[in-house]
Amino acid sequence: MEDWIKFGVIAAILVSLCDLLRKHIVKSVDPVIIVLLPLCVAGLLSLLILTGNKYKQGIGKLSQVQYCVLLAIGLMVPVGHYFITKSIQGVHNPGYAKVIISLNILISLFASLFLFSESMINKFTILGTILVMSGTYLIATKA
Repeated sequence: MEDWIKFGVIAAILVSLCDLLRKHIVKSVDPVIIVLLPLCVAGLLSLLILTGNKYKQGIGKLSQVQYCVLLAIGLMVPVGHYFITKSIQGVHNPGYAKVIISLNILISLFASLFLFSESMINKFTILGTILVMSGTYLIATKA
């Protein structure tokens, strides 16, 4: 199995575990706290790692555009997590909310065609897209 697939499976398991834990506490804890407290922990851990000698030089080599892109990502992360939490809060099964949220895959797929010259799709990609959209429609409308 290729490394990117292994990493993807591990990421899927971790994201799923976080979603299940989030659903477990979202009835009794304010969504803002659910979003910001873990991000504070992640931020502190990130600062510890980034202040190590291995990454100091890399940070100094970033261009102004790269800093702006990273800043934009940093601003989008808590907003995205807030909307994920609110979506999970409003449904009986967090998997249903995540099906809708996972449409980001299709957005990324098609946006990549316009943004990155090396991106390509084939007939299987189109078929998979149709299946994903059909499945998402069925889950969302029959929930």
